[in-house]
Amino acid sequence: MSKIDPVIELIVYTDPYCTWCWGSEPVLRKIQEVYGDQVRLVYRMGGLVEDTSRFRDPLNRIGGPDMHRQVAEHWRQAAQRHGMPVDADVFIDFQNEFRSTWPACIAYKAAELQDPELAGRHLRRLREGAAAEHLAIHRLEVQADLAEEVGLDRQRLLADIENGSAEQAFREDLQMCRANEVTGFPSYEAHVPGGEEMAMFGYHNFAAFESTFQRLAGGRLKPREIVADDDGIVGFARKYGKVAAREVSEVFSLKMSEACEQLDRLTSEGRLRKQQAGSGWFFLAPELSSR
Repeated sequence: MSKIDPVIELIVYTDPYCTWCWGSEPVLRKIQEVYGDQVRLVYRMGGLVEDTSRFRDPLNRIGGPDMHRQVAEHWRQAAQRHGMPVDADVFIDFQNEFRSTWPACIAYKAAELQDPELAGRHLRRLREGAAAEHLAIHRLEVQADLAEEVGLDRQRLLADIENGSAEQAFREDLQMCRANEVTGFPSYEAHVPGGEEMAMFGYHNFAAFESTFQRLAGGRLKPREIVADDDGIVGFARKYGKVAAREVSEVFSLKMSEACEQLDRLTSEGRLRKQQAGSGWFFLAPELSSR
């Protein structure tokens, strides 16, 4: 399908480590599936934690010498609400070396300098790695491995990180966050190119985005009907590489129990396969690597 000019541009203020950004992935994927190129997602990195020794989040009771265990517990509690798989022990096991979410943000900007579309896939791999695969995405070699996996040039990514161009792009994102008074993640700014815009702060369900898009674009958006059949779900997994049950539930408008039952059946039939993902599973097309 050829690319079309977007009706709506949705700026997503985010951080690769943010658990509620991870929890918003099902909704963002539904937006992509329902609206396709009519809604363009643009990611801006928010730099959630510059330095763990100084980070304080009183609302979630996070801060101080036990910060890593507090974050792990926050992830577990959030996962019970947003339904995406998590491996919260990553914070505890890497606490002696993990100091900031900024390196992962900078890695995304290095990917974006190469190819914005592949950068979106790289961001997803960073999220999967941190949230559910026990990967130390603050490490340069892990960032480069994941970049290479999605088709980016490893050496260029490393060069753009080392020469400071990716960090400069990240700092421009930080300035945009401050200018738009974005202090929590995820946050969004939906606008018609050259026209009206609306800010959305925090986690939102799909219905909230539908309402916002309708207010901005009226009848210009043409949503696609999503059919919850076996071929559709297998095609969804093949398109994105790895999908969680919560994403299938959201995109195909199924109850979680229905999504899990259908995914398990497709796995038993050999049309999908499972990969352990922290507290849950990813589902992949059989021919795809489980890395």
